[in-house]
Amino acid sequence: MLQPAFPALEILAQLPEGGLLLTPNNRLRNRCRQVYAAARGEQRNWAPPPVESLGGWLERNWFQLQQRSWRPSWQPVLNAEQRQLLWQRALDRTLDRQLLNSAQLCRDADSALSQLIQWRLLDMHQLEGEALEEALAAPLQQFALDRSEFPLFDMIAAFMGELREQDAITPDMRDLLIAQAFAGGELVTLPCIAMAGFAQVSPLARHIIDTAATVVDRHPVSRRDSLVQVAACDNLEEELYSAACWAAGLLERDQHASLGIVVNNLGQCRSQVETIFTRVLEPQLLDPAQPRYTLPFNFSAGTPLAQTPVGSGALQLLELLRDQWDYSQLRNLLFSPYWGHAPAGVQTGEDVDDAGELALRSALFRQLQKRELSQVSGDTLRYCAEQLAERLELVQPVLPRQLEAVGDWARRWQKAPAEVWAERFARVLATLGWPGPRNPDSQEYQQLGLWERVLEELAALSGFTGTLTLNQALQHLRRIASRTPFQAETRDGPVQILGVLEAGALSFDHLRLVGFGQQQWPPAPAPNPLLPVQWQKHWQMPRASAERELELARELTADLLGASKDVTVSFAREADGVEQGLSALFSDAAATAGEARMASGAHAIGSFYLQVQQSARLDTVPDPSFPPLHPDECAPVRGGSGVLKAQALCPLNAQLRYRLGAAVFNAPTLGLNPAERGKLMHEALAEFWQRCGDSSRLHNLAGEELQDTITTSVTEAIRSARKYQSHLPEGFWQLEQQRLERLVGQWLDLEKTRPAFAVAATEFQQPTEIGGLRFELRLDRLDRLPDGTAMVIDYKSRQPSIKDWQQPRLREPQLPMYALARPEARAIAFGQVRFGECSWSGTGELEQPIKGIKAVGDLEKDGPFGNWAQLVEHWQESLEMLATEYRTGHATLQFDRIKSDNDENLWPLNRWPEREQS
Repeated sequence: MLQPAFPALEILAQLPEGGLLLTPNNRLRNRCRQVYAAARGEQRNWAPPPVESLGGWLERNWFQLQQRSWRPSWQPVLNAEQRQLLWQRALDRTLDRQLLNSAQLCRDADSALSQLIQWRLLDMHQLEGEALEEALAAPLQQFALDRSEFPLFDMIAAFMGELREQDAITPDMRDLLIAQAFAGGELVTLPCIAMAGFAQVSPLARHIIDTAATVVDRHPVSRRDSLVQVAACDNLEEELYSAACWAAGLLERDQHASLGIVVNNLGQCRSQVETIFTRVLEPQLLDPAQPRYTLPFNFSAGTPLAQTPVGSGALQLLELLRDQWDYSQLRNLLFSPYWGHAPAGVQTGEDVDDAGELALRSALFRQLQKRELSQVSGDTLRYCAEQLAERLELVQPVLPRQLEAVGDWARRWQKAPAEVWAERFARVLATLGWPGPRNPDSQEYQQLGLWERVLEELAALSGFTGTLTLNQALQHLRRIASRTPFQAETRDGPVQILGVLEAGALSFDHLRLVGFGQQQWPPAPAPNPLLPVQWQKHWQMPRASAERELELARELTADLLGASKDVTVSFAREADGVEQGLSALFSDAAATAGEARMASGAHAIGSFYLQVQQSARLDTVPDPSFPPLHPDECAPVRGGSGVLKAQALCPLNAQLRYRLGAAVFNAPTLGLNPAERGKLMHEALAEFWQRCGDSSRLHNLAGEELQDTITTSVTEAIRSARKYQSHLPEGFWQLEQQRLERLVGQWLDLEKTRPAFAVAATEFQQPTEIGGLRFELRLDRLDRLPDGTAMVIDYKSRQPSIKDWQQPRLREPQLPMYALARPEARAIAFGQVRFGECSWSGTGELEQPIKGIKAVGDLEKDGPFGNWAQLVEHWQESLEMLATEYRTGHATLQFDRIKSDNDENLWPLNRWPEREQS
């Protein structure tokens, strides 16, 4: 069992009746209670020992004063968030200019006032009006300082005015009142207070203790002779890995040993420490299938509730009230494990289709991916959720109802006091089924309780904030959750990971000190920027000077070296790009210290994975085929002509993309992406030809009439597009209107050079069957020519190669498939609709030639096909072959042209790099 570094049992035994043992923190108080309980042996009942932490003792005394109805104790004690708001008001009243970081200035002012009170420069009767000025005058004069150079004092006066209006006090003012209560006999004086484990104590706390007790005994920490070893590492990560491996080795030899690991600046690197120690001591916990359990090491540093799973999940879900989100933010929301499939009060599994709800969220996410929106509006999200729920035929889908409820509240809720927002936030979370369908584990259950306290603190701001907007309420909530530490209540593990101050007055079997290089220890001074530095140095306030930091660090170093018989001190040889050695405060110990044997990385998770990889014996099993398509998958085929194109380029990639759904989505872009611009161009041309009809009408349109028809067609196309792109501003669509009108005008100039034609159909569905597969093709345009034949047209913004139409594997099968579906067709052509580069590219047998559309025999010199019938027959055979391959599951990893067809996005699935290496 971990022991305090002072004789707790002896001190307790020597206390007179009514005496008290006082410790600096709850951790040390709990240790004393555990030691006392262990000494009771088999005794079943005993009175708890008189041990209190300083903070807990002050809280208890304040509660007693309230129970006795002592009038000054009726005033509420403000928490940090409430004080921050009053300091902000005081700042606004005293400074006539805006600041970039007023929140930090308010925190500094709050800390400065606390120091003035704790170091007894200000007493209760000196905090307002002329008394405040008189109290400040003497120290200002003592150091020849000009009051006007320190705006803090005006801020304090304004802050005290705000406090008076609220009839409230700060925690430091509460301590002053407790001292008055002891001095005035409102609180009973104790016969003896024994102080143990204190490295430092403020003058006010010392005054309260001296006033509260007839006798005050101060017990120093016991220091043992220790064997010290020094470990030099390359960086902090290596230090932590070495410490974790050191702990693992000791635990293998003695599971009951008490191990202490003191990490300098633990609060700044806690997550890194936890990750490394988990990898080394509990690597199985990193397996996603492994249920979470209590780790065999305890931290003295808590985690902000906003960074815990439950707290972070709640804050993320409340972002749904904003009704517009970033794409990545919405992705995290949809798949949050804390978003339940049933509102509060509905048992998951009874009235809710859990599998269907999960499928709906996945489908919704993929739908939003396809839209490639950088910002997703609430209307878009709700519309897509409702449409997909109908498509999936869910009987009573929960997700659309949840989104509709939250969206309705987001529209209706206006400004309100903080307490109303706290109730609203609780209602939103309940509607979203928070904290999810799983039963919370022990730590999550504790986080849920702490979250309730956070909402209570938010509600307590009502008297300070007035009415708040949604953004303001969320900002306050996030700030409260960020400064509320979560410390899991767990059983003691064999390994204690502590900060420097928390490790004081504890005793260990083995102790490891991490991060004690020259640049880190002693820490650099950091005086309060608002208080006169001369005051801070003279009265030795916290972090005031290098001399004070050195003195405190010397004392703490001696305590740490004496906390165990086996001490290892480590440091990084380099910090912030500067070489360093061990802190000079360890020079005496290092002179006789041995060099610690660096623990090997055998316990590291990376080494474990490497061993697994090296020990694997893998057999290569050729598997060039997928299961054949089920008949239901053949009618119609998902993917259209793209399926056969992918099969021609690489059979395996075709199966991966269209049967396994290995789609690659483009990153969201501002405005319209190229595909959306292309679709808009298609619709504008389709609208035009529905109004125009044929080449004769086109030639008859001239001047304003032609321009009006173009404008009307583009306007109709944009009207349809705006339904799905409502987030784009009006100015964007005006620019798009102008761009499309110019583009359509240039294309029509090219159309006027053609022989006579009539547009028979635009943007229409054309079913066809090839090789046992049924396709639903969408043709851009079908023209009727004077001789009764037809020409199939496909618009493109780039110029595809038509030479591929003669290859054994058709790399561009789209237009050949259209030709087979329309037997009357005698030509196929791509229409390149591009600014300054509008042109035709195709082949066929035309009575009247069109520039860019070649005769079949002219496609290639000495080509294999001399006429249209031969080319169509080739297409039929090639497409039948590709369709049969796809239908039967042919999936070899071979490329038609490896340099252009080897899609890197599919490498994780087709394992091309590994195959190349083998």
